Amino acid sequence: MILGAAVAMIIWLGRPIRTWLRLIEAGTPASEMPPNVARLVLIWPLIGASLVAAGTLVVAVFFSIMYDDPGNFVGIAIGGAVATTIVYFGTDLIWRQQVPTFFPEGNPSSVPAFRLLVRRRLLLAFALIGGLTPTLLVILSQVRTRAVLDAENPQAILDNLLLVQVFILGVGLLASVLTAILVARAIVGPLQTLQAAMARVEDNELDTRVVVATNDELGYLSERFNFMTDGLRQGERLRELFGLYVSTEVAQAAVETGAGLGGTLVDCSVIFSDIRDFTTLSERMPPERLVEVINRYMTAMVSVIVDHGGVVTRFGGDSVLAVFGTPLNPMADHADRAVQTAFGMRRALAAFNQEETIDGLPNLESGIGIASGPVIAGNIGGKERIEYTVMGDAVNLAARLEDKTKDAGAPILVSAETYRALDGVQDLRARALTDVQIKGKRDRVTVYALSD
Repeated sequence: MILGAAVAMIIWLGRPIRTWLRLIEAGTPASEMPPNVARLVLIWPLIGASLVAAGTLVVAVFFSIMYDDPGNFVGIAIGGAVATTIVYFGTDLIWRQQVPTFFPEGNPSSVPAFRLLVRRRLLLAFALIGGLTPTLLVILSQVRTRAVLDAENPQAILDNLLLVQVFILGVGLLASVLTAILVARAIVGPLQTLQAAMARVEDNELDTRVVVATNDELGYLSERFNFMTDGLRQGERLRELFGLYVSTEVAQAAVETGAGLGGTLVDCSVIFSDIRDFTTLSERMPPERLVEVINRYMTAMVSVIVDHGGVVTRFGGDSVLAVFGTPLNPMADHADRAVQTAFGMRRALAAFNQEETIDGLPNLESGIGIASGPVIAGNIGGKERIEYTVMGDAVNLAARLEDKTKDAGAPILVSAETYRALDGVQDLRARALTDVQIKGKRDRVTVYALSD
């Protein structure tokens, strides 16, 4: 009868849980679950254990009154405590598989409900493991000692005492081992899951999440872990976006060293490339189409620059500025890399024009100027906004040389300093142009026209 009443009570109390389980499986958001149902989900193992405790208490009182023996009450009560503890730990371990269904966001700690903290869990398990068997043996010894004093056949009582002691010892050890296993699994399992998840995050798997199935310290730790990976993913997205607005090397340097103002004097090579007759092209083409074409063009050019180790520091609508040999990409052969990049950009432009011709668009023409020499490379700007760039005569000269390519009838012009620094470029076809007047320079200079 008591067992039937307990089962009926469990069925009745579990109605809200079963109702919401069906609703969630049918598509109802778990966030709409009432707070009282959420609390019921979290304390469900406690409810089952409480019913076991109440049932054993009723049985203990009944037998102690029926047989007028307080020992029956103590023995049944202790057995009930053991059963209650094992039922709680066992039910809690099994019920954890259902909790994430009701808390898909992994936030059970946000619901005010009973929490059996890890420390209390360990104390309860220790009390059961360490105190059950000694307590029962002491009670048994006291009861049997009084019986021996009043018995006509003490030997029979002593023989019975031995059997009962062996039985209690066996049951106590079994209960202790079972409790230890359940508690260990309840604690070690989530820790092992977290350990494996941290290893995946260490391997840069930032989409890693752990299932939050409890509202104790381990559940809270799992929630914090998920929040941490959310932050890491957001940081990675920001870094990727940052890397789109500036070069990857600039973004990495900013992340590692900060964004302080200042620069470094370095000897490097600078490429400046610009589309010829861009104004005419923009007048003949709708703005949306123009942006699409320019984006594809820049994608092709930047890919060549990056492949040769260059760093793009500036876009000017239809122009691009790239550097070789700065602190972000130190290299001794920066002049060779710059010239090889220019040839690569010319090949990429030919392939680009071939694709654009299929769509009926006019071919693009570009000029490339290359200069080498000392420049200041670093962060320039103010507190509100900064830009990594290079400043110096080589930068200005590269831009002026690009402007001269059309008059010179050559797609690539390099400064004399760049030409003298070349060492690894094979089969270079260069034509010297002497006595060239460069805007902004007082003296005329010698430059070299390169043919691709």
